[in-house]
Amino acid sequence: MSQSFLLYFLSRLGFYLKEFFKTYFIYSFDWFNTIYFKIILELDRKLGVSTNYRYFLVPLWQEYSFPAYLLSIPIRALKILGGGACLVIFSILFWCVYLGWLGILVVLIIKTLR
Repeated sequence: MSQSFLLYFLSRLGFYLKEFFKTYFIYSFDWFNTIYFKIILELDRKLGVSTNYRYFLVPLWQEYSFPAYLLSIPIRALKILGGGACLVIFSILFWCVYLGWLGILVVLIIKTLR
């Protein structure tokens, strides 16, 4: 009787431990990834990086003259570089937060085992 209870207890413990790690690592990655892409798309919409890239050679204000082309290319290039830099900085910070989230569990496991 006690042998079967111990076997059942260990199998349930293994099951819940496996489910915890699956939830903590896989589902949290899905959650962080969803939040990351929502924020990146919203930032891209506000900063206009993809729009400026798409219309890079189209002059601003639809003024098709040589001076308008000369003005629009540097302005759009600065908008693309500035917005791209903001997106890169946000990406680095966001993934540092995610790696910190994963590191919390590792630190707690190491502290528990000591």
